[in-house]
Amino acid sequence: MKSLRSFASLAILLLATFIGVLVAGLAFAPAPAAVASAAPDITPGVSAGVITIMLLGVTLTSQEILGDVMATFAKWFPALNRIGTDFRPSALKLNQTYTAHIPTLPVAASVDATTGYANGAQTGRSLLVDVDVLVDQHKHVPLQFKHLDAIKDQKNRYDECISNTGYVLAKTVIDDALSKCDSRRFTRETTFATVDCDFDMLNDVTEKMNAVGALPTGRVLLVNSAVASTLAADVRISSRDYSGQQPAGNGYRIFRNVGGFAEIIEYPDFPSNNGLTFNITGVASTDVITTDAAHGLAVGDIVTIPTVTGGSGITASATTRYRVASVPSTTTLTLTVVSTGSALNFTTDISGGTLKKTENLVAFGFDQRALALLAGVPENFAQAGLAAGLGIQQVMNMQAMVDPMTGLAMAGVSWQAVGTGDLFYSPTLVWGWALGRQSAANSAGSKCDYGGIRVISA
Repeated sequence: MKSLRSFASLAILLLATFIGVLVAGLAFAPAPAAVASAAPDITPGVSAGVITIMLLGVTLTSQEILGDVMATFAKWFPALNRIGTDFRPSALKLNQTYTAHIPTLPVAASVDATTGYANGAQTGRSLLVDVDVLVDQHKHVPLQFKHLDAIKDQKNRYDECISNTGYVLAKTVIDDALSKCDSRRFTRETTFATVDCDFDMLNDVTEKMNAVGALPTGRVLLVNSAVASTLAADVRISSRDYSGQQPAGNGYRIFRNVGGFAEIIEYPDFPSNNGLTFNITGVASTDVITTDAAHGLAVGDIVTIPTVTGGSGITASATTRYRVASVPSTTTLTLTVVSTGSALNFTTDISGGTLKKTENLVAFGFDQRALALLAGVPENFAQAGLAAGLGIQQVMNMQAMVDPMTGLAMAGVSWQAVGTGDLFYSPTLVWGWALGRQSAANSAGSKCDYGGIRVISA
């Protein structure tokens, strides 16, 4: 439990970081005003009666439980009012795209003798870049309150249960974002072996972000544990003669205001974003490579070919990188050579070999423009009103609430099992991320591509 709480503390900081660095860089379409009670536009016709649960002699309504889950979720997202996201109390449709607007910098102009101060005027709308956010995630954390356990247990650890629920939802949102920090969305990268990810690496990342106009303040660098260890061992970071960064009581290391970053945060579950290994064949006359199963790759993904039989012109290596150029089908693809940008041409057929998505991500640096999050309650919560209108007995209670302090919207489903009397409660929300240039179909530097940079190990 202590390790879980430590990890939960890290989740709090990470989500706070996402929130804090995004808010100033995003302008979404206006959302309805936050309210302190159930959002009526989500749950028309919901019965006033709600499931109650007796814990430690205190009767809790399902609405109160949802409020507690939202509070713990917000705990993992401190300063939600700073996040550049749209938490909507109105229902969001899964797999539907919504539009966000990200501000860009205006251009200075000279005062003209004819037009005066009107010369070079730029409309506010022209300074906003449209970013599409696909709501593609719908998660919940089901809880079961067993009737017999409630009778015999001397203590029901309600607080820990709810805290862990909020933590799991929060971490799921973080992990979803990090899994999308890849080469198809962010073109900028720098390469360092893990043992070399020291203060010099910070300077290199900062220089590369400066070169493309990344915002100078509020930058964040998320790192895996191995990189965090290298940073901690560098006296230019740890020594009081330099940055004086010493770990406090939290086992997960955090470095503040060092190397051009407001925060550098260790995340033990930081993903490499590498993929599965596929067996391949290939036809030299077309340069098309075929995998033995659906590869799930997209244009812009980075792969390696660790082994190959035939395929003259291909370098079989775990470090020679190729970029997916086209995906004719779910099991075929063509490649370009990352180092040269030229198409991969092989002069003999490939009779065998392996191919693997190879991102080798060890850290990700970003400013407030890089990530955009849209979240809310699922659309189907209006079904309660439909059931009431049709005279159908309601067997599940569906509620949605909005936190008046943060604007966070979340929903809850509750019901009681027939026969056992067990109570079930499941908080839920839907969300979607828009990151960087969003896809390789957009050119390098477009949208918010230059708001982030990937640090890879090879």
